[in-house]
Amino acid sequence: MGISKRTSKSTLVPGVVVVGVLLAALAGCDGDDAPLDKAPKATPRVTVSATTASLKPVSPSPGEAVVEEPEKTASPEPEKVTLSLEEIADTPGTFDQFTTFVAKHGTAEQKKAVQHLKGWRGYERKLAYPALEASSDYPTIDYEAIDGGDEAELDKMMGLETQSQHLAEALAAWWDIDETAVFQVYDRTGEYAAGTACIRPDSVENEGSCI
Repeated sequence: MGISKRTSKSTLVPGVVVVGVLLAALAGCDGDDAPLDKAPKATPRVTVSATTASLKPVSPSPGEAVVEEPEKTASPEPEKVTLSLEEIADTPGTFDQFTTFVAKHGTAEQKKAVQHLKGWRGYERKLAYPALEASSDYPTIDYEAIDGGDEAELDKMMGLETQSQHLAEALAAWWDIDETAVFQVYDRTGEYAAGTACIRPDSVENEGSCI
């Protein structure tokens, strides 16, 4: 036991000396190179231009499908009826074609006016113009009351004249006008015209109507 302790002491002391020498040498080296270690190290920089980055196209993911929007095409103009007014009045089904056309392509005023029509009444040539007549549910106008100064009855008549204008414009949009004509609408009794409007092919700015 005594021999073992001495051997341990003799081997331990040189080891300590060697370690001490190495530490001193390393400390001396650190002292010589300190100015070099304190110099700022160059850090690589990466700059990205916001403009350049925004202009680069973004590629879709490999598994992502690219959906293309369909091209918008202008709707074709509706075809006009090429029959004469006499043929329109005498051909079954033309009134339904007219109301269907207005319901799809007409203005709000035209749609409202056409709802009062009940059907074609007939065709007649009045003075120098061909006239298409239609029956309706419009009220009868008391023209004698208007002559007596009845303002309410006068307003009713003016309203019907406006309605007849919308009807003429609707007919002009549906019918291929070949000559100046008249569209005459009769009231619910069928005895008096609730409104009359002429249609001219040269009045393009008013959809073919005279006013």
